[in-house]
Amino acid sequence: MKLAAEILVVVVVFAIPLAVVFVVFVWGAIKDGEEDRAVQRRLGIRRRTRLGR
Repeated sequence: MKLAAEILVVVVVFAIPLAVVFVVFVWGAIKDGEEDRAVQRRLGIRRRTRLGR
């Protein structure tokens, strides 16, 4: 039982910071995309891609 508790603590100690870093990277990518679209809109650049129709 003690081993299971230790394994659980180790998983939690590694999983929580990893999840936080993942969320921060996703948030940063979204914010960067917003800025890119704002600059393109301001400059009148119209990009046509299959993904962004």
